[in-house]
Amino acid sequence: MSAKPVTILRGLNRAALDAYLGHYGPGSIDAPARYDALARFEELPARMSLRGGRGWKHDLSKLDFSDVPAFAAEAVEISLESLSVEARHKGVTIDHFSHARDRHRVAFERAFGKAVDTRDDKFASLALAFANQGVFIDVPAGVTLNEPLLIGYEAREEALFPYTLVSLGDAASATVIERIAAADGAPLICGIVELVVGDNATLAYAVDQRASESTRLILTRRARLGKDAKLAIACAELGGMHAVSRFRAVEAAAGGRVETVAFFFSDGSQHVDIETETIHAAPNTQSETIVRSAGTGHGQGRYFGNIKILADAHGADASLRDDALLLSAGAHIDSVPALEIAANDVKAFHGATVGAISEDELFYAESRGIARADAERMIALGFFEPAISRFPTDALRAELRSALGLKLRSRPV
Repeated sequence: MSAKPVTILRGLNRAALDAYLGHYGPGSIDAPARYDALARFEELPARMSLRGGRGWKHDLSKLDFSDVPAFAAEAVEISLESLSVEARHKGVTIDHFSHARDRHRVAFERAFGKAVDTRDDKFASLALAFANQGVFIDVPAGVTLNEPLLIGYEAREEALFPYTLVSLGDAASATVIERIAAADGAPLICGIVELVVGDNATLAYAVDQRASESTRLILTRRARLGKDAKLAIACAELGGMHAVSRFRAVEAAAGGRVETVAFFFSDGSQHVDIETETIHAAPNTQSETIVRSAGTGHGQGRYFGNIKILADAHGADASLRDDALLLSAGAHIDSVPALEIAANDVKAFHGATVGAISEDELFYAESRGIARADAERMIALGFFEPAISRFPTDALRAELRSALGLKLRSRPV
């Protein structure tokens, strides 16, 4: 990779993309595809979502990227955790996305673009056009990994556009943990996660997002499942000034199962906007969605969850549960669960609640000698436990509980 100094351009436009490609080359996404994606970003409207509460300040259609630093003079590649001896012996691939097409062409082309079509989304197109970091993971057919694969991204002074591509062959099994961080002043993280799960394969994918309070995040995550495949995705959206997370899973063949878990805690002036969609496109597929959220200070949030059962998906079984907790008068969270059913002989359920900690709960705790502030924090932490308990590994669950505890202690409820 060239390391000659260049002027850091501002603005996410053709001039910036010209300069980026001239300096680094196209990597695993060829130049025509990048230019096409940039054109779509410039032409497509931002998908409008329901507005949040009275303090909602972020309108995706009005974002100004003219002053965003497009890329660094020196590439800052992510650090990949070393593969275990077991994983290496089993032929598992984990490599930088920029090199994946050249180094692992067959495996890469078998998976790339199979779950993500950026043509329907403005910001997924932007992420594809400027993709400047990323990870490619390929687990061969029949391979079972007993320890998680760890990857991480950290944004600095420039915009970060990570692309994560995970492919599991038939009857493979793996756990992947992705961590997202950002230094103070990091302007933007706009990325794609693409998960391709083969027949009878099992993937657990967890996201621990704790970017700085100055960072905007717009993340597109999509998955495609084969026959009798299983996917468990769990996302903790705890950082950022404004975090937008959109996840869609397509159960394309019979017998698949998707378990989606997400939680967020918007405090101070944070705004969090989460969407999940599970598409049952084949018979006898299952899905379960669990979302927990809380707001304090003037934190704002919105969750939109959709279950779509297509005409051929007879025997589908789907559920969605979303619960939100308001810990201050200035906080606001919207909850919008939805069902679209076009098949017969299906089971589908959705439910949502938005409320505050009840006085009965507080009285019960205080009657046992627990101070009111401590009782509020204890109850709030317990509220998140149905989501946290679905994350992989004891260590990650403990870290997430600790992060929530710090939020509760640093900002009075």
